[in-house]
Amino acid sequence: MFHFDKYKEKVFNWCSSSKGSSAPLGSFTNLPISTGIQGKRMLSALGHHRRSRLTIITTFVFLFTFSLMLGVDSASARRKRSRKAVIPYRSILLIEANTGRVLKAKNERLGTKPASIVKMMTALIAMEQINRNIIHLDDIITTSRRASRIGGQQVYLKQGEKFSLRDLMKSIIISSANDSSYAVAEHIAGDAEAFVELMNQRAEELGMTNTRFVNVNGLPPGRNKPTNRMSARDAGILARELIKYPLIMKWSITKSAPFRNGSFILTNTNTLLGRFRGMDGLKTGYHRKAGFSIVATAKRKNLRLIAVVMGSSHSRRRFKEAKRLLAWGFTQYRWVDLGKTKKPKRNQVKVLSGKKRMVRIRLKESVAALLRRGEEKRISMKLELPEEITAPVRAGQKVGRVTYELGGNKLGGTDLVAAEPVEKLGFFQSLIQFW
Repeated sequence: MFHFDKYKEKVFNWCSSSKGSSAPLGSFTNLPISTGIQGKRMLSALGHHRRSRLTIITTFVFLFTFSLMLGVDSASARRKRSRKAVIPYRSILLIEANTGRVLKAKNERLGTKPASIVKMMTALIAMEQINRNIIHLDDIITTSRRASRIGGQQVYLKQGEKFSLRDLMKSIIISSANDSSYAVAEHIAGDAEAFVELMNQRAEELGMTNTRFVNVNGLPPGRNKPTNRMSARDAGILARELIKYPLIMKWSITKSAPFRNGSFILTNTNTLLGRFRGMDGLKTGYHRKAGFSIVATAKRKNLRLIAVVMGSSHSRRRFKEAKRLLAWGFTQYRWVDLGKTKKPKRNQVKVLSGKKRMVRIRLKESVAALLRRGEEKRISMKLELPEEITAPVRAGQKVGRVTYELGGNKLGGTDLVAAEPVEKLGFFQSLIQFW
């Protein structure tokens, strides 16, 4: 960018003076001008100086304006670079919860610092052990010294305080309590270190290949110590397991709840609750080095989606991105009953030696597929059905099979069965029918 401020005065002074003379141009106007040759020369000189002055001023105005334009463009470019420099997330994932089908993803296998997303595994192990009657929701847990000294997001457990496992689990799911996670881990495994081994073992069983746990709550470890690691893909796998438990979903949709006889209020860290239709979970995470993360799930009609945003640069950005992913998914995808969308052209089969000449057929079971908007028009159907069958025919007896495909990929299929029984004709009845 050009800077002319320090030259303004010099330029204007120069423009107002005659080139090669100390006399100002304005002095020409005060001179008596004769009509002779000398007067014409003076008029010519005066016009020349005026044109020179006009040219210089015009050039200055042009350059000054151009410099301002450069400044605006430069500022605009800096703003654009600044916007580009902001990383909205490290990885994202959108999946359908029932099948695990990936609908959208970026860097989904990248191992990142999950922060409190780690507590999903703590909760899963607890719920699985409750299901196997190893531990119980009414178990009373006494807070240890180590649990009482855990920092970060917490319910401020005091050493010796007693709470039910149910209350501590609620505080983990609703308000992401670090101290409660530690107390639950000690109750299950004896100490937190042994519980971490259970966490890593379960992660391996689930196929979470880019995950490693070092503690039970996701807090950053000390300097030069290994840290928790989890990919968006693995967070999706973990979420699919956790949402199988109705009690977890009941807690994760709760905006606030009393704790410690009402003297402390648990506040849900998921601000999308009540602000996004169908939102009912699941877990947020944050610490300075990890950034802001969320595993969000929502259900509309018969479609449940799970969105994962890892390592966002700002709290609002993770919620905005999760909301964007889920909204896109609900707009683009739906479960389609293929039997209703693409019905077999033949709905009955000829019966030989039967009291009925034809038997109606039906699909043994419904076949549903997750389809993107407009894909149902491209579904093809393969029908395996004989021209005739012989009586007797039982209701529900397999007659054939139907298979549905999309672009060469199998979507599903089911048997075609008799919708009604057909009895076999007697000998004389067969003769009459034959003739």
